[in-house]
Amino acid sequence: MPRTTPEATLNTRTARAKLKRRPKPYFRLARAGAFPVHLGYYRQADGRPGTWIARRYLGEQRYGTAALGTADDDPRLPADGKAVLDFDQAQRAALAWADGQMAAERAEKTAANVPTVRRAVEAYIAARKARDAAAGADAELRLTHHVLGAPLADVALSALTDQHFATWRDGLRRGGRGERKEAPPLAAGTLARLFNDLRAALRAGVAKARLPADVLVTIKEGCARPEDASRPRAKQVLADADVRRLVEAAAAQDDDFGALVLVLAATGARFDQIARATVADFQAGQRRIMVPVSRKGRGSKAQSVVAVPLPDDVVARLRPLAAGRAGHEPLLTRWHHLQEAGDRAAGRLPRWVRTERKAWGDAAEMTRPWRAAVAAAKLPGDLVPYCLRHSSIVRGLRAGLPVRLVAAVHDTSVAMIEKHYGAFIVDATEDLLRRAVVPLAPAPPAEVRSLAAARERRGA
Repeated sequence: MPRTTPEATLNTRTARAKLKRRPKPYFRLARAGAFPVHLGYYRQADGRPGTWIARRYLGEQRYGTAALGTADDDPRLPADGKAVLDFDQAQRAALAWADGQMAAERAEKTAANVPTVRRAVEAYIAARKARDAAAGADAELRLTHHVLGAPLADVALSALTDQHFATWRDGLRRGGRGERKEAPPLAAGTLARLFNDLRAALRAGVAKARLPADVLVTIKEGCARPEDASRPRAKQVLADADVRRLVEAAAAQDDDFGALVLVLAATGARFDQIARATVADFQAGQRRIMVPVSRKGRGSKAQSVVAVPLPDDVVARLRPLAAGRAGHEPLLTRWHHLQEAGDRAAGRLPRWVRTERKAWGDAAEMTRPWRAAVAAAKLPGDLVPYCLRHSSIVRGLRAGLPVRLVAAVHDTSVAMIEKHYGAFIVDATEDLLRRAVVPLAPAPPAEVRSLAAARERRGA
């Protein structure tokens, strides 16, 4: 509550002239309430006209003040309602100033609470990082680079239009949103991931703010996938001999990298799954590895690991990696390095030194050794590590394994296998069907006679 302010008589020149000069103004209540407004008068020295002051209570014993103008203390300076004010004009000016201040504060608070694209994206990033730190960091990099730095970020969700999205999409370029129009556009796959993240962020913001459903329609159309984003990259399927050459080339590059490529090739799992595999997941006695399920999709999965059998040679190469180590430790590790400062006076250049062994953290760590291994194996330079997964899936299909089993061991769905590997399923099915194919042409005479003789012997 505000302190009680002694009332001063300020409404006439005679009353104001009787006030003593002091450092603090005299105040009179202009409007009561929880946040009262006062009109203040500051008496000047040497007979000069006083000054009108407005004051309003802000709460917690804090006040806001503003100078309104000169009082009409000198009859030679009559009130004009602007620079010189009489009591009534000063009181109206004080109330108008207080109302304007409160309106501005309400507008500011309202603006702060209006759901914008920026607020929706920031909330989405925080939720993604809380659910999965790596995936959240990936989404954060993409959205910060292409959305939060764009004018679209400051548009209220309720005010979004098709033109907002069209302008934003026209400015998307590799390397961020800059003024370099000659920069190449984003790849279709990158655009698809960006639009997926933005659409999810905006839909969550709309749901939280309980905005009308027509906003969702605008968001859906504005974040529509590119026409060619649904076209998957051509499957890179390697022959078994090429996979073996690649595994050996990777081992020649580095033992740690070789072990990673070996397990990827043997299991057909994704990088993040193998990076999270522990020593306990490798069961040498059962000749298998319990691969952690991926973090793709929504909700929780029915199982946390997938049992994948391993050939004897892979088991033999992995045994030394697990020997003498605790079960909770990561199965595959690599050396991490720190740069050691150089000494110019001693002529010593900066160098990278090994610090400790840690689990593989990001698929980008494979980039350089992978390129070297592909070149050493004399394979096409555009091969990506995912080719090991494609090859493993196709190998299972060609071996005649049920599609459901192939999907389960690779931690995916039958629908995804049928969608992306349908051609290989047809080939495998055709091979199986050919085993049941019988010729329908008439049998040659010799064969007919042998069949008749066989029937006679059975009758005898």
